[in-house]
Amino acid sequence: MPESSLERGVAVMRQFGRGRQCLTAADLGAALAIPRSSLHRLLCEMVDLGLLRRDADGRYALDAGVLLLGHEFLASQDLVALARPVLEALSASTGWTTNLAVRQGTSIVYLMRCRGEGAVTENVSVGASLPAHATLMGRVLLAGLDADELGSLYESHVFGDRGDGVPASLQALIAQLADDRAASCLVSAGYYEAGLAVVAAPVRERGDRLAAAINANRVGATAMEAERMRAAVIEAANTISAQLGASPGSRIPTNGERACLNTAAA
Repeated sequence: MPESSLERGVAVMRQFGRGRQCLTAADLGAALAIPRSSLHRLLCEMVDLGLLRRDADGRYALDAGVLLLGHEFLASQDLVALARPVLEALSASTGWTTNLAVRQGTSIVYLMRCRGEGAVTENVSVGASLPAHATLMGRVLLAGLDADELGSLYESHVFGDRGDGVPASLQALIAQLADDRAASCLVSAGYYEAGLAVVAAPVRERGDRLAAAINANRVGATAMEAERMRAAVIEAANTISAQLGASPGSRIPTNGERACLNTAAA
């Protein structure tokens, strides 16, 4: 018998299949040997989460929540597959390390990383997460949210005061993101890791929805060298966005306002 609630929930979902699309609570209880009271609570929670639905006859079936989880997984795999050759080519041609990340709550999660020349941050690898408000890619992604969405997201977040220019409050973050939205691409030099230069840009998908962010970074590069990388990073972001189905109108201009910042991590 599965022990934890997570194990039990997964075990319940695995009981459904092509020939078992609808099951009763009794069917599930017999198959999994879960006590009746525990099974009832679990099924109610899974219905509330959209993982199961309960039909009028009392039988259960998988609901759209399961499909959404699978869709997000497949979408992330498509994103990585499309971005990889673009970021590999950018890294190979420039010597800069390139990264792809998505936002999960108040953090960003790295989906891929192409190492360039020289030293890079050792604490960042595929699957690693960093605070979104303290990273350039995170700020690119947070800039897609409005003030109400940011308020809900950071309602109970403890910012802390690092003393390095990273926003230490929701109000400071909202003000910072207002400046970020005016820039088509964000550039930073000398923050998070001494001598680290970073250039970050957004990636959009079909419907022009913000899907991810990319960056290029290099230890020892100057602010001027980072600024010269701006066009290449924008070109890479536009290429990935086009492959994901974003409209031509969502392309990042290469001649727009340029923001050189000292308040963002890699």
